Amino acid sequence: MPQLLPLQQVLTDAGRVAKRFPLPLLCAGAGCLAGCQVVTYLSGEATQPAWTFPLLSAGLLGLPLTLALALAAERYRWPVAGRGLAQAGALALLAGWYALVPALPGLVWNLRLAGLLLGLHLAVAAAPYLGELRRGADTPGFWRYNETLLLRLLLAGLYAGVLFVGGALALVAGRQLFGWEPVSDVFGYLFVGLASLFNTWFFLAGVPADFAALERPAPYPKGLKVFTQFVLLPLVVLYLGILYAYLGRIVVLRALPQGWVSVLILALAAAGILALLLIHPLRHNPENTWIRTFARWFYRALLPLLGLLAVAIGVRVYAYGLTEERYFVLLLAAWLLGLVLYFLARRGQGIIWIPVSLAGLAFLAVAGPWGAFAVAERSQLGQLRELTDRYHLLQNGHLDGAGARVPALPRPVRGRLASLFTFFAERDALARLQPQFAGSLALPDSLRGQPYWEQAQWRRDRPFALSGFEYLEAYELQQALHDAPDEQSTSYLVPHRPRYYALGRGRYWLTDISSLMENLDSTGYVGLALPVREGSFRLLMTPTGDSLLLQQQQPAAGAWHTQLYLALRPLADSLARHYGPRVKDISLPAPVELRARAGRLHLHLFISSLNQRALDHRMQYAYTAEGLLEIKP
Repeated sequence: MPQLLPLQQVLTDAGRVAKRFPLPLLCAGAGCLAGCQVVTYLSGEATQPAWTFPLLSAGLLGLPLTLALALAAERYRWPVAGRGLAQAGALALLAGWYALVPALPGLVWNLRLAGLLLGLHLAVAAAPYLGELRRGADTPGFWRYNETLLLRLLLAGLYAGVLFVGGALALVAGRQLFGWEPVSDVFGYLFVGLASLFNTWFFLAGVPADFAALERPAPYPKGLKVFTQFVLLPLVVLYLGILYAYLGRIVVLRALPQGWVSVLILALAAAGILALLLIHPLRHNPENTWIRTFARWFYRALLPLLGLLAVAIGVRVYAYGLTEERYFVLLLAAWLLGLVLYFLARRGQGIIWIPVSLAGLAFLAVAGPWGAFAVAERSQLGQLRELTDRYHLLQNGHLDGAGARVPALPRPVRGRLASLFTFFAERDALARLQPQFAGSLALPDSLRGQPYWEQAQWRRDRPFALSGFEYLEAYELQQALHDAPDEQSTSYLVPHRPRYYALGRGRYWLTDISSLMENLDSTGYVGLALPVREGSFRLLMTPTGDSLLLQQQQPAAGAWHTQLYLALRPLADSLARHYGPRVKDISLPAPVELRARAGRLHLHLFISSLNQRALDHRMQYAYTAEGLLEIKP
């Protein structure tokens, strides 16, 4: 049988992927369409339709959702009816998301999307091997399956990146060599197409189909072992040392930990668990007994750090209540504690519980009364009620006008109130504050058709307008919450800088003489009016900019007569002869001075920039200068 040509092989493989994963590719196509619309909107060539974000987010969610279902159906050999029912259920969920998500999502919907994407991608990692949850030991297939997905994902990203760079350079070459002007969005379209359709298609072509083959012994990638053993694990040990040194400092100084340490502990735990997962198949090799020892001591070393994390985040929660960020940190801390205890008891077995448990928590945290958003709103509302009760801010049960009624409210309390108002405004949840206010917090009908930023600004300012408290920017808010001293600074400026200054004895300093001076009359000349004590003068520039005229108005007739004449063209020609006519930019050592004198009038012009160019077969001049006008008695 003749071997297929490379192009034929590519088309055959592409068709095989489309037949195996039709719904994931459909979701990638929907995401590509919405992404191209975003590119068009960002270029300013069109308004963004209301369907853009709902379709984009539905495509992003649908890709891992339908892929996980397709892989589970293959592994467990679901009947055709079962597959069709599962696919119909997935499409129904995506349609529900599309109908519910707003066209312009706020913080809550973006966090909800991020949580669902995390859970669904973890579902892809675990879906074909959920049966292993009942096993007492890990099988090679689960690790090799995820190794294949990871390497294929990296390879797909590399191919897509190289194609984008090559395609972009080809477009630039076409523009430079052949004068072809592509549409302004072509680079964005190229990026979106490669990142969505090509990247997905290429990745799906490498997804394992023979799950039985994954259970057979196979050599471990040497490069992966080198990376983990000599790069990732030393970094884990380094950060362990840093965190334990910080823990010792806290114990010695008896100080409370900073909130930022929570991020470092979570990053350390993630890096350590990833490293142990990467070398998991080698743990039973006789020459790699150190892996089991390291894993055991790593999990034990995490326990004090998790206690430090709990104290750090607990201090913030006690002072300011729960927010979504603190909710997620506490949830991850609890998950890590359970994971550490589980692996210490199971001696490192059961790694499938890592993606399964984390995916379950991600799904639970983004919705429901137990979710991050509902819990955070209840906590912050409780904080507001506590402040209003403690400082007697309510009148007839409402906060309206509280700023005027309690003018001596401590600065940290004012900062805390500003933080609470901003919290609910940013989440479009002012309705939760309505019982605290007599005035309406609902968006007026007059703003419903206005741009989103105007609506968001109204929501931000409305609680402050009703309560009488001051809105604080982010840096001001931090200063108020920590009772830091205000920065004392005063700025003095002249809002309208004069065009000239009187120096005395008939001398006047002209600060702004340029081709951009104001129009003085209907002649088309631009110039500078000089109504001084010695008479009415004006400087005029000719339309081509080659001359500057000083004119004086006669008292009786009111006519203007030219008194002085300064020619700029000879100066420009002289500079061109000296420096060469083809040189574009010249740095002059000092301003060039031109002088003119007639009777009692003296004009000194100090030119700091001069531009000479040919336009419509005649020379045009543009310049900036300062000057000194002397009017002798």
